[in-house]
Amino acid sequence: MTVDSADAAVGFESSSDRPSCTAMLVAQLAAYAIFALVCVAGWLWGIGEAVIVVVAAAALLAFVIAWPLRADGVARIVAAIAGAVSIAAAALPADILGSRGECIIIPQASLQASPADACAADGVLALLGTAISHWASTALVLLALLIIGGFLRQMLREQRTELVRSLSSFVLGGVAAVGLGGWVIVARVLRQWHDLVAAQPSGTMWAISTGSVWILCAVAIAAVAALVAMAFVSRQWWRDVAIDSPNPAPWLGFGLLPVLIFGLAAFAYAFALVTMV
Repeated sequence: MTVDSADAAVGFESSSDRPSCTAMLVAQLAAYAIFALVCVAGWLWGIGEAVIVVVAAAALLAFVIAWPLRADGVARIVAAIAGAVSIAAAALPADILGSRGECIIIPQASLQASPADACAADGVLALLGTAISHWASTALVLLALLIIGGFLRQMLREQRTELVRSLSSFVLGGVAAVGLGGWVIVARVLRQWHDLVAAQPSGTMWAISTGSVWILCAVAIAAVAALVAMAFVSRQWWRDVAIDSPNPAPWLGFGLLPVLIFGLAAFAYAFALVTMV
């Protein structure tokens, strides 16, 4: 399918009639700003974790409705399920998982507590390693199932036309949805980080070694570079891809796609931040 014929299929008479990439980039920037604002608000002012869950759920709904990939109802349903499971796993409290935490994130020296109390989920220490490990494990399982399910689905098709495009759309949409859980984890970590800082003596939580500072800076630079690269790729993709999605706002889906995927990178940076302290 050519770009012009695909445009006509979704109501664009030609490629020039599709919305400019400016609208897509504005939507992308706005989504980044909303997620960042919610995460930072939890860190600075202790805003509840439920806010990020609502934002993530709204982003998932918008992404599924404004699906920017191949017109495939099954892929959209799978992405919605994978995203919902990822968000739920990221939001689960550690006590529901049957553990009080494993201290895999915050070193005991930073907590100035005895080993018996270092992992106490008492409202001050809520950065629970068990909960974060649970989401990471869940995300890995979901990603593996997406890949396996994508290949199995293609093998079961009688006519395997556009196999690569169909498979990539199926997997990419699912990966983006799973990435939403990463944003929830980031907000959760920063929210509890706020409580920890408030509970510790002044300056206790900021004793970071020089080596750790350099590592954190390198990770931050890599994250920003990835953000810029994904914005550039989405801009080029929007100009060149043949859109065959029947929804009326594929530009919104294109804008959300890199934001959702970036949740995985944001999770990695938050994990590095707390382990370096």
